[in-house]
Amino acid sequence: MQQQPSPLEILMTEYLPAAEAVAVETQVAKIQEPPAVKALGDLRTPVYGNDPNELLKHRFLYRGAMALLCGPTGIGKSSLLLQGAMHWAVGHDFFGILPGEIFQQQGMRILLVQAENDEGDLAEMRDGVLAGCDDLTPEEKACAGQNILIATVTDKSAEAFAVVLEALLIERGSFDLVMIDPAFAYLGGDSNSQKDVSHFMRELLNPLAQKHGVGVILAHHTNKPLRGKEKDSWAAGDFAYLGAGSAEWINPVRAALALRSIGSDTVFEFRGAKRGKRLRWVDDEGNPTNVQHIAHHRDTGVICWRKATAEEVEELTTKGKGGRRKQFDDSECVHAVMHRPGESQGFYVDLIAGMLGCGKETVRKMLKSCAKSRWIVERGDQQFRRYEVTDKGREEAESRPSARNWTSQ
Repeated sequence: MQQQPSPLEILMTEYLPAAEAVAVETQVAKIQEPPAVKALGDLRTPVYGNDPNELLKHRFLYRGAMALLCGPTGIGKSSLLLQGAMHWAVGHDFFGILPGEIFQQQGMRILLVQAENDEGDLAEMRDGVLAGCDDLTPEEKACAGQNILIATVTDKSAEAFAVVLEALLIERGSFDLVMIDPAFAYLGGDSNSQKDVSHFMRELLNPLAQKHGVGVILAHHTNKPLRGKEKDSWAAGDFAYLGAGSAEWINPVRAALALRSIGSDTVFEFRGAKRGKRLRWVDDEGNPTNVQHIAHHRDTGVICWRKATAEEVEELTTKGKGGRRKQFDDSECVHAVMHRPGESQGFYVDLIAGMLGCGKETVRKMLKSCAKSRWIVERGDQQFRRYEVTDKGREEAESRPSARNWTSQ
C-alpha cells in the first residue's frame, strides 16, 4: 500500500485534493478504530501543582482543549492576545490568568497563527506591548521573543488550513499553546452555520489539539452591540454567547474570555465568559468575580493593555439613560462640610466617597459644583484647600435633609 504523503509534502505541492482525501481517510479510520474506554473508577484525578497538562490555572485551559477570546473588531484583541502570550511564555500571570505551576517554572512555547497583520504591524505590536509591560524584566522580554513563533497564513481555510497547522506543529513543534487570530479567517464556511462551524471546530481543530497535545485559543469577533432593554436583560451565562455567528463557536470550547464595550474607546470589561470561576478572580473587596476592567495604555504608541483605575470604571458604570452620569445629590457635600468644617479637600474626598459609595473624581466634581453654586467656599491655595459652608449652603442643607448620618463621621 502506497504511503500517504506527509502534511508538509501536501502543503508544499498545494495538492488540495490529496489533503481532502487524507481528511476523509482519517475520519474512516476513526470509525474503524473505536476510542479507548476506561472504567469510571480508573479515571485519574489531576494533581494540582504537578499537572503537565494544565496550561492555565485552575484547569481553565489544558492540553488538547480549546478556548475563545471574543471582542469587538478594532479594539486590540490581537495585542491583548500577544500580551498574554508574552506573559505566559515566561511563566507570568496575565490580568490574573495564571499558567499552571509547571509552566510558571519553565514557561511555554507558543505558536501564533495570524492573518491580518504584516511584519511591520506585528513588529510595532511587539514593541508596543514590550514598552508597556513593566512587570517583565529585560531578560524575560528577550525569552518571550524566542518562545513565541509567528506564522502568517492568509490563503488557506477549512481542511487546507488544518493541513498547514499540522505541518507547523510537526515541523516547528513541540508547542504548548497555539493562538489563532482570527478564527473567521480560517473557517472556510458560513459563521452562522452550525454545520460549518462544527466541522471546523470539532472535526478539524479539536483532533489536532488532542493529537499534538496543545491548547488552542482562537480570537473571535463579537456580535453587534446590544441596545437598551435587550442589553440590560442579559444574565451572566449569556455572555458566553457574545461571539458572532452560530452558538457552535462556544459549545465545543473548554473556556471563553470576552472583551465588552461599556461606552468608552479605551476602557473595556474583561469577563471570564465560560468557566470564568476557574480563574478565581477576586474584586477589590476580596469577593469572587468573573469580571474586571482593563484599558488601553495612556501613552501614545504604546500598544498595551493595563488594569483600569477605579475612577475610570466609576465614571463609566454610573452612567444612566442617554449616557448621562448618575447624579449624587451635591447637597451631601454641604452636609459633610457643615459637620466637619475646615478640613482639607483630600479629607472630604475620602469621607464623601466612602459614605456615598462613589469614586473620588465624582466627589471632586461635586465639590467644584457646590463651590460654583456658592454653597461652600474654598480657602487656602491650590495645594492646600480647605472648605467652609456659606449661609446659602446652610439654607440649602436645611431644605434638603440628608438620609446619611454625617454627625458620626
